[in-house]
Amino acid sequence: MAQTSNSGCLGILLAPFLGGRKKPNIEYPYGKRDAFMSPAEISFFHVLKSILPPEYYLTVKVRIADLVYVKRPHENQGARNPIDRKHVDFVICEAKTMDPKLVVELDDKSHQRKDRADRDAFVDEVFRTAGIPIIHIPAAKGYQVEEIRRVLHEAWTDSGADDGSSV
Repeated sequence: MAQTSNSGCLGILLAPFLGGRKKPNIEYPYGKRDAFMSPAEISFFHVLKSILPPEYYLTVKVRIADLVYVKRPHENQGARNPIDRKHVDFVICEAKTMDPKLVVELDDKSHQRKDRADRDAFVDEVFRTAGIPIIHIPAAKGYQVEEIRRVLHEAWTDSGADDGSSV
């Protein structure tokens, strides 16, 4: 971000005390990632988006800590760290309120590793405890729209959050 030479009234008043020094230009060490989403995630995103009626909104790569909170945080201080840096692939929200209705994880082959399976079990329990249904869909080169629709319908129906008729 470029600095401007206009420092305002406060800058003029404080200049004698600051020695008239200008801030050095700061070079931030950031760059745009090559891909925000993997090809499998992009493909699945478009399938989900095509299935959802207008009363639902699809979000991607949402931090778990933005969806759930730690109850009694002073008693459970260590409970925040395990959710703070984790995200889920997709969240289906009610469009009017942005209330999360369903979490969808797209599982590639890495989810077969023990560390990923442990992470998935933990995340599933976090969402079960918070009352937000979560489903896992295996990543694939292509998706059958009717099959995904059926899985979403079952998840909504099983959770009791919605009758699933609109999906």
